[in-house]
Amino acid sequence: MNNATDIEIIRIVLAGNTEMYSLLVNRYKNKVFSLAYAIVSNREDAEEIAQDAFVKAFKGLPSFKERSSFSTWMYRIVVNTALNKKKLKKLVTVEATDQIKQNEPLDFESLTAYLKTDDQKKFIRMALDALNEQEKLCLTLFYLNELSVKEIQEITRISESNIKVLLLRGRKHLHEQLKKLLKSEVKNLI
Repeated sequence: MNNATDIEIIRIVLAGNTEMYSLLVNRYKNKVFSLAYAIVSNREDAEEIAQDAFVKAFKGLPSFKERSSFSTWMYRIVVNTALNKKKLKKLVTVEATDQIKQNEPLDFESLTAYLKTDDQKKFIRMALDALNEQEKLCLTLFYLNELSVKEIQEITRISESNIKVLLLRGRKHLHEQLKKLLKSEVKNLI
């Protein structure tokens, strides 16, 4: 039954075999968590959001109209749940300004080649957290969740042309943030 399509599983669940919903949870749990984490930047909150989103999706299955894929519909629930949670928390954030001097060029490729995979993930997460919410969300949906621009548009309600701009700017800003982070890391090591 693991080879069944999302739609086939949904139809089985709606016919009364609710245990089959666990197949959808297992299929999407990592991407749902990653998306929630990209929005709230907190592991515990992301886990709670993922659970809430799966419960909401389960309860909302009868209203799923198959106009979009289950994943697109599910990601929309995750985004809404995460944004609502974030609004409720209203965490006070302090912007840190980086006073890095630009007197020497940074060889970005050679520095990243020496970082371990865990370190790379840590720096990418830190750089993503420095981006604005829309850039961070679009980059996460496009690269981590491997969604198309059209699917991102359905989830975020942002126009396709704006998504393309956000992806372009987001990549540029992510690269700039990584350069800053890696440069300061190298200075700390020396």
